[in-house]
Amino acid sequence: MKIAARHEFQPLSRGERMLCWMKKIFMLLLLVLSLCAVSLCGGSARASGEGRVLVAYFSLWGNSGYPEGADATSSASLLETGGTRIGTTEYAARVVGGLTGGELYAIRTTDKYPADFDAVIEANHDEIDRGYLSPLSGALPDMSEYDAVFIGYPVWANTAPRAVVSFIKECGGLAGKTVVPFCTHDGYGSGRSYAEIFSAAPDAGRHEGIDIDARGVPDARGRIIEWLRSIGMARKAEAAETRKITITAAGRSLYGVLFDTPLAREIAARMPLTVSMVGYGGREYYGGLDFTPQTEAEGRLRFDDGDITYSPTNNTLAIFYAQTDRPNLTMEVIPIGRVTSDLKIFDTLGGREDFTFAAAE
Repeated sequence: MKIAARHEFQPLSRGERMLCWMKKIFMLLLLVLSLCAVSLCGGSARASGEGRVLVAYFSLWGNSGYPEGADATSSASLLETGGTRIGTTEYAARVVGGLTGGELYAIRTTDKYPADFDAVIEANHDEIDRGYLSPLSGALPDMSEYDAVFIGYPVWANTAPRAVVSFIKECGGLAGKTVVPFCTHDGYGSGRSYAEIFSAAPDAGRHEGIDIDARGVPDARGRIIEWLRSIGMARKAEAAETRKITITAAGRSLYGVLFDTPLAREIAARMPLTVSMVGYGGREYYGGLDFTPQTEAEGRLRFDDGDITYSPTNNTLAIFYAQTDRPNLTMEVIPIGRVTSDLKIFDTLGGREDFTFAAAE
């Protein structure tokens, strides 16, 4: 029987030790680089909108005893789209979700609210007076998956429904998230609802919200796109501005986009469209149309640089190019698009110019 010879330990030379250490360092670097690659791939997916945005919303439709045959035409809380009824707040939430790549989450209460809206308001006042937080039904979303949380709701009694506050509280105050409110209302704006939302989420970041008159929700897509762009949350909103246009004036060419809204599409159908426009106040060029658009939409009394707008008051198209000491307007304008070229060109134009709007080739 043979016995294997014992291997004796031979000390390494200095050069061999150096080579060994270099190999170990090289393998460690490879490991670090591979981990970074995985991290970067995951970060890239998240940056593109995957699993990073939550659009949580509370709508009276789905949280009340509305009968099956509820009339959507007589209620500010309901819309009929595609043959189905949907709450106005849910409709707005779907638009926000589609434009941000956000995942929708419906906030549901354990107990239903009454079908009669006056009774709803009375119940809401009672909840506020008692400091009552509506218990929620269903599982909460895994908040570790999201960086930003949009919170949508109808304005009740000048503030947010208590179910919305319940949601924020049950999600740990959304600490470390960015909270973005949006609301629907019956003509009285957001009230004190934003303050209520941010008070319930003191350790969260925040962005300016948007309030939408419930009657104008179906035509609010353009406003929502513009709002998302203004707060830097338009991950998919820019892609929604699919209609690129050219604007020619005084032999100079500009570029722009039209929003994907019914009003913008109606005006685009008239292109190429030439409008004689007058410079006004060092901030805009405006001119009357030779036709009257039939699409109604919600307007506003302010502008952002680059806005292309329509005013139903005097049937005019306008391009705003510079903020001044008079940013507030006396007539409502409806944004239908924006100029994407350098706005300094407007400083070189005359007092009256013919502007031609055409689809980009």
